[in-house]
This record gives sequence, structure tokens and C-alpha cells, in this order.
Amino acid sequence: MKIKFFSTLIALSLLASCAQNKSALVRIIHTTDVHGNLFTQDYINNTPMTGGMARFSSMMKAVRAESPKTLLLDGGDILQGEPVTYYSNYIDTLKPNAVAVAMNYLKYDAATIGNHDVEPGHQTYDKFVKDATFPLLGANVINTQTNKPYFKPYQVFKQDGLRIVVVGFTTPAIPQWLPDHLWSGMRFEDVVKSAKEWIPRLQKTEKPDVLIALLHSGLKNHNDDYLEDAGEVLAKEVPGIDLILLGHDHRQSNKWIKRSETDSVLLLNPANHLDWASDIQIQVKKSKGQTTKTISSKFVDINRYEADAEYSKVLSEYEEGVKSFLGKKVGVLSDSVQALAALKGSSPYLNVVHQMQLFTAKADISFAAPLNIRTEIPSGDIYVRDLFKWCPFSNYLYTMELTGQEIKGYLEHSYGGWAAQMSSPEDRLIAMRPDAKAGDKYKTLIPTYNFSSAYGLDYEVDVTKPAGQRITIKRLSNGQAFNLDSKYRVAVNSYRAGGAGGMLTTGAGIPKEELKSRIVGASQYDQFFSLFKYFENQGLVKPDTRKNWLFIPQAWAEEAAKRDIAFIIDAK
Repeated sequence: MKIKFFSTLIALSLLASCAQNKSALVRIIHTTDVHGNLFTQDYINNTPMTGGMARFSSMMKAVRAESPKTLLLDGGDILQGEPVTYYSNYIDTLKPNAVAVAMNYLKYDAATIGNHDVEPGHQTYDKFVKDATFPLLGANVINTQTNKPYFKPYQVFKQDGLRIVVVGFTTPAIPQWLPDHLWSGMRFEDVVKSAKEWIPRLQKTEKPDVLIALLHSGLKNHNDDYLEDAGEVLAKEVPGIDLILLGHDHRQSNKWIKRSETDSVLLLNPANHLDWASDIQIQVKKSKGQTTKTISSKFVDINRYEADAEYSKVLSEYEEGVKSFLGKKVGVLSDSVQALAALKGSSPYLNVVHQMQLFTAKADISFAAPLNIRTEIPSGDIYVRDLFKWCPFSNYLYTMELTGQEIKGYLEHSYGGWAAQMSSPEDRLIAMRPDAKAGDKYKTLIPTYNFSSAYGLDYEVDVTKPAGQRITIKRLSNGQAFNLDSKYRVAVNSYRAGGAGGMLTTGAGIPKEELKSRIVGASQYDQFFSLFKYFENQGLVKPDTRKNWLFIPQAWAEEAAKRDIAFIIDAK
């Protein structure tokens, strides 16, 4: 009996020792800002497309063959950006959302809500939550009725004796960009403020071995009014997070931030479009009451993989549906148009949008910016697929009442970021990022979707003058006088009407809280469908070729524009 008892003690001691000395590997694959890239074909231009879910499905099958317990996470902005998302969000709405079907097939474990997931509206993302077999996270998105998170705040995963907690946060800038009916019943808290409440709470209640922040927010914040991109600030100010997965800013980043001599956190973003995915491995070791974590990471090129035939079969009904939808003829275009022309002056390409906005909103003046600069549309029959080259997003059209002075301020702000100040013909016309170089995806100082021009006005932009002193408005394009004290009806998309880009707030000087009261009309449909109805109504659309605005000195601007545009598109 003594021997047996002694051997039992040895066994218990060994078990206790094993319990105190644990080692486990957690593997995570992270995607973000997929923007509806579900297929291998660009059905707008009928050309092959890089990256995408079909190839990624093959990658995940290979990953899970190696590591069956791999966690698959997405950082948001997946419900908008390709024709299939528009088709599934608005046209064929009786079936489960195509994105949910794709993500369910890939067995995603969790995703965070992004601003482009909110933009399709409640009817889309509320349905998506029901269609998805994984939770949509958003700890800082608060239900205004219950004062609790509108979406699930976090998810706990258990693997090999470890507790892995994934908490989601999205950019709080959504109310700055989107009309409030799209996010009714919600408020968006600052990411860092929210995390300072959630992280200590989760550490206390869930006791995670690994704590991951899954953000729809970028690395560096460039906005003085709100913390749009919270990554670096979150890493520095909120301890206890092991890994911060970023999104939203479409910029690949792999960065360690040191919080103390013994505490660092890794921030990762594979960038948009699902050309790359983050692959992270966290080795957790527990010994004598101490836990050490070793994190390694890499980006995986999705284009190394062939499309998964089984995935394609599952999505085939949606693929055939969107192809049929895109092939519908809607009208005729009298002249071919090129989007790049909108970077250097009044352009027929953008004038099609302006003409539609004035027609739809019954406005005096239209504001618009190029949303897809790398496109050309030939004259002749126009199909649904072509409309996406003008309107890739589901913005609504608003009519606002602005004074002449506010309109001038709006334009000064727009061209202040758009154009550089020229002192010789050799200078740049278009303002570039100080570190811009050949091959960079983004080179302009401000995004080209903020190159907002006016239609219905005749004006000049003098680029020899400093920002804020460049605009001379001559007249309304109908020949009537333009007065700074008069009020005008202005057509603008919902993104801009919410204050995005700062044209209406910083430029026009309208307080953010006053913008809503300036809206005197709203379109029944989103801009894409408004353009659809415009072509149907007109039959033959003739892009206005008259130059209602131009950069001066004109000779300087024309030569500089050639150089700058070649640099932007990496022309040889």
C-alpha cells in the first residue's frame, strides 16, 4: 500500500508539473478591406482580376491541412465595392447575401464591421448578421436604445487549454461620412476610449491567454477632428493587447510598437482587395506561473494560388446573376470619356455625373469628384457594367442650400489639397505626398476622390497663388451673375454632405452640427441607380465638353499635368 501510495504521489506531481509547463501554438489568418472581391474576373471590364476569395479559399484549405485550428478573421469593408455586392445588397435580396455565403464557406471565425459595411444600410447589414455563421463584431458601436453594443463586442475561442479573445472596434468617423438613416439607432465611440473600458474588463472577466484587437481602423491618424485611424494610439495607450489587426487605410503595414522594456505589441495590415493575407503564429508558453508569448508574422501572396473550383461552384448562382445584371443595356453615350482628364480640369467623364446630379436634384450647382481615375468609357451602347465606372459606391444624392461665399470656400479647400503652388512651368500641378515615389499605390497629397470640382459655375483656379486664394468665380454657367451673398441649391453626394473631406466644414465654414439642416432634398435612390434612371430617361447622353473651369496659367498647368498624371499612373 505504501508503494502504491508513493507512486500515486509521483503521478500527481508529474501531472501538476505538466499543467504548469504548457506550450501551445495559435495560428491566425487575417484579411481586410476585401470590398466584394469574390471572383477571379472583373465583370465591369471583362478582364482577369487579381487576388480574391476564390483564390483565398484554396489558400485556406492548404493552411487548414497544416493547422486545422487556424482562426480566420476579417477586418471589415467587404459588403461594398464590386458589382456582386451591389447585386446581392439591392437586386437579388431574397437569397442569403453573397458575401455571407462566401465567408461561411471559408469558415470565418469573426469579422469586424467597417464603414462600407454600414453604407449599404440596415436592410443589408442586419440581414448579413443573420446570414453569417460567424459573429460581426463592434465593441464601440453602441445601440442608442439599450446603451449596449449594437453588434457582438467580442468572441472567445478555446484551443489547447488556451482562451483567445478577439474584440472588434471600427472607425468612429462613420457619422462624418454617411447619412444618419444608414446608421440609425447607433452611436460610434472613440476606439481608444472604448478599448480603455473593454480591455481591462475582458482581462478580468474572460482571463484571456491571448487578446487580439480586430480593428477597422488604420495605423496613423491624419485627421485633427476625430481619431479615424487609431492603430498607433491604441498600441501606445492601452496595455494588455497582444496583437492589433488593422484595416481601413488600405496600406500594408507590419510594425512593432514598444510600450515598455518588457511589453511590445504587433500591428498588422495586409492591405485591401485580398491580394495579400496576414499569417500570424503566436507561441504561448506557461511555466512556473509565468506566461511568455512569441509572435511571428508574414504576408501571404494570394495570387500564388489557383481558384478553388468547389468555392466557385457554391457561388456560381450569384456569379451568373451578376453577369446577367451587368449586361443590361441602359442607354447610349455620344462620345468616349476618360477619367484621368478629371485630374487636370473640367472633363466630359465627370460632367456625366454632374449632369445627372443637376437633372436629379433640380439644383443650380453640382459638386463631384472622380471615384475611379483608371477608366475609359467608349462611345456607343452603355450597359449596367459601365455605370460602375462612374459610381462604384452606393452614395445618395443630396440637395443643400449654400451661400455663394460658402461655395467659394468649398472650392478653395478642395483645390488647396488638390493643386500644388507653382512658381515655374517645371513645378508640379498636382500636390503629391512628400515621400511619393514611382510604384506607390497612393501618391497624391489627398485622395483623388477628394478632388471635388463644380459644374454650373464658370471659374478659374490660379495655381501661382497660395491655398485659400486661388478661386475666381466669373458667373453661373447659364450666364447669370454669381453673388457671394446669394443662396444656391447645390447637388452633392451623401458622403460629402456629411462633411467628408472637410469641404463643407473647414472650407465653407459650416459647423458639422449644422450640415443636416442645410439639406433641402434627398434622392429616392443611391447615385448608381440615379445614374441608371438618368440614362434610361435620356436615351442618348451627351457629355458636356465645354470647359467651365480651368487651372491658370493654362500653359503651365497643361504641361505639368502631363508629367504628374504619368507619375500617378506609373506610365513608362
